[in-house]
Amino acid sequence: MDTTPQQADPKTGPAASQAGYYQPLEVRAYRASPGGFAVTTLTIFVAVYGLYVLIAEITGRPPLFETGADGDPVLTQVAWIALVLSLIFTAGTAFTEAGRRMWAAEIPHLIAAVTPQGAAGARGLADGIPIAWRRYYTGMFFAGAVAGLFFNGVLIVTSNFTLSTYLASVGLWFVLVSPFLYGIGFRAGVDVARESSAIKQLIRDHLEIDLFRLDRLDVFGRIGLRAARSWMIMAAILLLFLINPNEPDQLFAAEQLWMTVPVVSASVLGGLFLLTSALHPVHVKIRAAKQAELDRIHAEMSAMRDKALAGDADAASALAGYTDYEVWVNGLREWPVSASITTRFSLYILLPVIPIIGSYVFETLANRLVTGGGG
Repeated sequence: MDTTPQQADPKTGPAASQAGYYQPLEVRAYRASPGGFAVTTLTIFVAVYGLYVLIAEITGRPPLFETGADGDPVLTQVAWIALVLSLIFTAGTAFTEAGRRMWAAEIPHLIAAVTPQGAAGARGLADGIPIAWRRYYTGMFFAGAVAGLFFNGVLIVTSNFTLSTYLASVGLWFVLVSPFLYGIGFRAGVDVARESSAIKQLIRDHLEIDLFRLDRLDVFGRIGLRAARSWMIMAAILLLFLINPNEPDQLFAAEQLWMTVPVVSASVLGGLFLLTSALHPVHVKIRAAKQAELDRIHAEMSAMRDKALAGDADAASALAGYTDYEVWVNGLREWPVSASITTRFSLYILLPVIPIIGSYVFETLANRLVTGGGG
């Protein structure tokens, strides 16, 4: 899933990068695509799920549709599972490209928030994956691929298939897709660890705190929020496993619950981990800067106090000014998030429950239509 290292661009200076970075294959595919982000993402989904439809139509084991209780054709359960897996595959590849675009857009703001010495590290976040991490990414991808094949092996054994009959059914699609799906998922764990480590090091070593320009630090809030959003979207997609589209009142399938809930939980925790990785270290530095400034103010106030109490008008005026300044410093926010970022994060938390809410709404509307309650 990896490409060759990128070449340095002399126009951007030594900090932009040296050939010490590479981009995953899906990023190169997005760059080569003439359709833009949305069209390319849709194309990936159509290609992946279209392959399932093709295999289902050719083999008919099982067919794409079955007859529902009302006599109308409905998707089979296996077709629904394949649809959700196709969405997960598409989201996994799209998030890699979305992350690259996010870093590219935020790098100027990130550079403005750190010292000049930290500019190289900031640019490196947009340049791709450091070569030193290649073996970890590759190793986890292949570990995931093996897990995907093992998943198919479990299906074969538990469903009383033989390998030949499994490959002569839609099982062929699962054999082809699941190694890449699991590989991307396993690799995502390494990506979370790397980006978290990089952003923490940048903050620790090069972040500048100017109490008069805290708005510059909002970039960390935006970075954390976008990372959390991606994982919340993934959690929402994973929850589709728990919905039976043919019987909306049966939301939770027992055989899928044990597998889905841990993965959904991991997705939510991954989003929160990236969010706190970007926000908490900045919060600690802001608090430290505020405390240092308050200590300096208190030292000056202590020096002015005796003179002011002795009737020195200039000292009393200075003391009043320091008091106002102390109130202002105490009132400064300690988290790099604006009101709009806080509002959006509150909404993103709701993303994982959208499938459940949507299922209930669909069920209610369907029942009203069937019983004539809507009239």
